[in-house]
Amino acid sequence: MLRSASLRLGHLLVILIWASAAVAADPPKVGRLSESGTPTEKIMIGEAEYIGIPLIGAAFKARIDTGATTTSIFATDVEEFERDGKSWVRFIVRNDDSGDTFPLEARVARVVEIKKRGQEGFTRRPAVAMDLVMGEMTKQVEVNLADRTGFEFPLLIGRDFLSGLAVVDVTLSYTQETPGAPTDEEKASQ
Repeated sequence: MLRSASLRLGHLLVILIWASAAVAADPPKVGRLSESGTPTEKIMIGEAEYIGIPLIGAAFKARIDTGATTTSIFATDVEEFERDGKSWVRFIVRNDDSGDTFPLEARVARVVEIKKRGQEGFTRRPAVAMDLVMGEMTKQVEVNLADRTGFEFPLLIGRDFLSGLAVVDVTLSYTQETPGAPTDEEKASQ
């Protein structure tokens, strides 16, 4: 039993060492043992990735933040209202990189309280369900609507999206080919 676990750990270390030497253009999958002892795979991603939002047909630069529990998107003009007895929200998603704005309405999935940075208390934010795409992965998460004025990234990806899907290597960036994201040629000309 001990030898088997040692061999598994040895295989995992070999995979991780190989993964650290790979180029970002072909991010490695990281082998891992599940609780049952069967191997699983997670994709290795960088500290920043393009994330596609099928609802609006656009991709956004996103900061990958393993310290954040939830995912946030740059939204302005947030206005909550009631429709058919349910809580809804009207808002504008902004992408300052492209200058695009996307007016949306969605049912409120829940309201989150986010601890204020460097202050006491919480900020109340509505969250809506959205499908997010990174490379070949699609996952629906509750995205909270935040005024991200002054932040470099209009989208912050938290553990709610990453859990079970990815391992983050902070030395890498933009490793995934996400639909709607700029091509390598377009990135080079910017």
